[in-house]
Amino acid sequence: MHLLLKNKTKLIDVRAPIEFKDGALPDSINLPILLDDERAAVGKTYKNKGNESAIKKGHLIVNGKIKNKRVNQWLDFIEKFPEAQLYCARGGQRSEIAQLWLKEAGCDIKRISGGFKALRNTCLSILDQASNDDKKWIIISGRTGSAKTKLINLIDNSICLESLANHRGSAFGSFDTLQPTPINFENNLACDYLQQIGDVVYFEDESRTIGRLVIPEKFYNRMSNSKIVLIEEPIENRIQNIFEEYVNKQIEVKSLKVQSDKLREKLIKISKRLGDNNYKKVDKLIKSAFENNDEKIHLEWIEILLTTYYDKMYDYQLEKKIDRCEFSGNWESVKNYLINN
Repeated sequence: MHLLLKNKTKLIDVRAPIEFKDGALPDSINLPILLDDERAAVGKTYKNKGNESAIKKGHLIVNGKIKNKRVNQWLDFIEKFPEAQLYCARGGQRSEIAQLWLKEAGCDIKRISGGFKALRNTCLSILDQASNDDKKWIIISGRTGSAKTKLINLIDNSICLESLANHRGSAFGSFDTLQPTPINFENNLACDYLQQIGDVVYFEDESRTIGRLVIPEKFYNRMSNSKIVLIEEPIENRIQNIFEEYVNKQIEVKSLKVQSDKLREKLIKISKRLGDNNYKKVDKLIKSAFENNDEKIHLEWIEILLTTYYDKMYDYQLEKKIDRCEFSGNWESVKNYLINN
């Protein structure tokens, strides 16, 4: 299983779409043998009349043109990826029948023993083993706006947890697209970890939760006890980085009003911790900045958020981890240190 995942073998997931949506593997494609309503009908028959009747029901539903279409979808995928393997929930009847139909069509394909359950358990085992292996973990730390994610994406042997979680990890960090399911997040993290071939792995400093997703406990505990490198950027640079990421980059894809409304909506989430006066001031500045498309006002509200909210939280957390710091400096010097060491 480990080798299959490490080699990024293409996988055909013949489970129903609802099962696939809940959790799958990063290199899998959902080409179901039974759609959701069909699976429900077969399941009802199984419950009322037993396995043999359920199999007959499935063959009755998927036959003729419907069967040919599904087999041809599998064949088309296998033609592109001859090394592909297939699986269902537990490596049982659905994948067995799919394998048989493909064989009848002149195509032999391997079926994963144990199905998705076995693959899922393998991913959990990888994460569990990772929390205690021989690799050195280095956590890239720094105040909000220090361009930690930029550095993570620049260096080799790094895993960007925020990319896997589809969230930037702060109250303002959500994207318009949904986060993956917890199962998908964990499976993708496990498969990414398998790709790390060096003796050192780099992560960005994160809270236990990234949006609504939770980093596995043992994995996070190791992160919390690993060495850190600390980016110390001037506040002017951090303000500019935040402006580019949260304002400037969005101008091409969103209207100014939509941007303004979304940021002000997210601001409400931290209003109590920000304090009533600061909340009202920042809210007013965000509204004004977008209405006037004024960069200077944008930089003003960003500075208030950093100095009155984010920096205070970060400095409190930094006190707990500063003894683990093996290097600190500005962004460029940290980059050079990591590349050269």
